Amino acid sequence: MPYDLSVFKVLIKKIFPPKKCVYTLDTTGNGKADSVQIKALNVIIPFVIPENIKIGDFNIQTFDMNNIDISKYAKIYLDNELLNISKENVNLDTIQERIMIYHGGELFTLNNILEGKLIGRTIALGDNISIILKLDESSLEKLTEGKHIFKIESDIITGIEIHFELDKNNMNLRFDSNNT
Repeated sequence: MPYDLSVFKVLIKKIFPPKKCVYTLDTTGNGKADSVQIKALNVIIPFVIPENIKIGDFNIQTFDMNNIDISKYAKIYLDNELLNISKENVNLDTIQERIMIYHGGELFTLNNILEGKLIGRTIALGDNISIILKLDESSLEKLTEGKHIFKIESDIITGIEIHFELDKNNMNLRFDSNNT
């Protein structure tokens, strides 16, 4: 049975404030955006990352990065356009190199997370968690100035819509790990 989060629209808006949750970043210093930052704010309660993360059939302890097909777990849309996240389209080695999570100024790669390096970490009330995704140029071109929406459909969780807005204040910013 999927968890329907659509009733939490107001809460999702507080966790992902539209003008402060998505940024395009220049992580190389060449003046051109190459990544997107998705920032979530803990507005609920302090919590500790558990040892065993299990949502529906997904269990981080049995997660096999070499055989993952993300499209079997979820469909992700940007402005109602389905993003192709199938195993055939997504290079797993690239994912491991291109996904970074920051908390408290500390970097965690996808491999760090799978190795359990976040287990026991406290996420305090008011803390930010940032996900940095290095994207190809064609994906970044879709992130234009104006209002956008990320929508996630899954058998595990339904009803997640993250509304965000991009403008000169959150586009093509120079990456600063102290501001994650």
